[in-house]
Amino acid sequence: MKLWISIVVLLLLTACGSATPGANGAAQPPSGPAILVDDKAAPEGAAGEQSVLRFDLRLNQALEHAVTVAWQTVDGSALAGEDYQAANGTVSFAPGETQQSVDLLVLGDDDEEAAETVLLSLSNPSGAALATHSAKGTIANDDSACDPTLPGDPNPWFQDSRFLLNYSHRGGALEYPENTLYSYKKSVEIGADVLEMDVYETADGELVVIHDETVDRTTESTGSVSSYSVAQLKAMDAAYWFIDQRGAVSDGEDAAYEFRGVATGARLPPRGYVANDFTIPTLEEILQAFPDVLINIELKPDPDSTGSYETKVADLLKAYGRNDDVIVASFIDVPAALFKAQAPCVSTSVPTGQAAAYVLSGQGPLPMLPVLAHHAFQVPPSLGIEVVTQDFIDDAHAQNIAVHVWTINSCDEMVRLLNLGVDAVMTDRPGLLEDVLAQTPGSWSCEGLE
Repeated sequence: MKLWISIVVLLLLTACGSATPGANGAAQPPSGPAILVDDKAAPEGAAGEQSVLRFDLRLNQALEHAVTVAWQTVDGSALAGEDYQAANGTVSFAPGETQQSVDLLVLGDDDEEAAETVLLSLSNPSGAALATHSAKGTIANDDSACDPTLPGDPNPWFQDSRFLLNYSHRGGALEYPENTLYSYKKSVEIGADVLEMDVYETADGELVVIHDETVDRTTESTGSVSSYSVAQLKAMDAAYWFIDQRGAVSDGEDAAYEFRGVATGARLPPRGYVANDFTIPTLEEILQAFPDVLINIELKPDPDSTGSYETKVADLLKAYGRNDDVIVASFIDVPAALFKAQAPCVSTSVPTGQAAAYVLSGQGPLPMLPVLAHHAFQVPPSLGIEVVTQDFIDDAHAQNIAVHVWTINSCDEMVRLLNLGVDAVMTDRPGLLEDVLAQTPGSWSCEGLE
């Protein structure tokens, strides 16, 4: 009954919003100044603890006048007084400000249960319209036991709902500034299914999302990621060298670097985004921002070779309840094994060294060796020999193992692989791949796309 009442309340609050109805009766986004709020996630915490679920509210542009908006919590599957502390209030943006936040207190417990949700509803805006009327807060279940995957268990990455996946490699490195919150938000907006990222450890032990061992290629700074603190990395401009359709390159004209300076405040962000969207994100920021999006994490070598790096990744995924909707990969067998020992319930791909043995074992009419503990192959089309053949795909599928292929930026190659029956394509051009996948399955074509 409480849930039905909450839904009715939310519908009434939404009906009071200021978005203009379109011809079909659906609300249309405001064309002028607008207030937005993002979905967010936070760990539940232990019994007796209070953690914070922080919603980010933002304006789609800086204004010369103040803006206010009222907010209140509405029960979803989470119940006020039991799972979180009900609250309401008003958020004020001073002239020139584009970002504010609302903090909800989460009441922890030790129950093993599914993630629960609470809604933050907005109403009564002044000085700007509502682009979004509510946001979903996910209270992650951090109490579930992480049991090993056993032979014969269902493979979450080999099911109909995860077939023909569009992997946004580094957030679409040719279409958006790679490995930034902006790139991942834009990838989700255009329809990408999986956000792919690499994770390094900082000098002060935090986990950040960046592809290279150094910051040289993508930022205005130089040096190894592991030599900087997370605060120093967050102060860098992760879009400094980005040029549309070229990625991070250093030989362009100054005018071509359209996002340079957004992270540092030297240039205004695009409407609806903030400076932080163009910095180096932490892994926790990604988990907070995308509670319902599939994620692929690539592990790098442990800086101190003790397994602490892999343990931190495993602990963070557990805190956010991310088991069967995250897949963890590594080119190196040791980090993969260390991670699997810490998080046996989290999906992993076959490490590269082992994958080579499986590819060779399945050549010709013989079946591939049994694949244990992993849920996917993540491989290039060829590596000295042709890897992704019809025989390889058939052998993998016979064992309920998915086949994800990287990194494919040619439309013709996307179509070829899709026709072979791969389960996912990783690409720096997720917009292009989405255009291909929008066509009738089996009738994919590149005509007019490149």
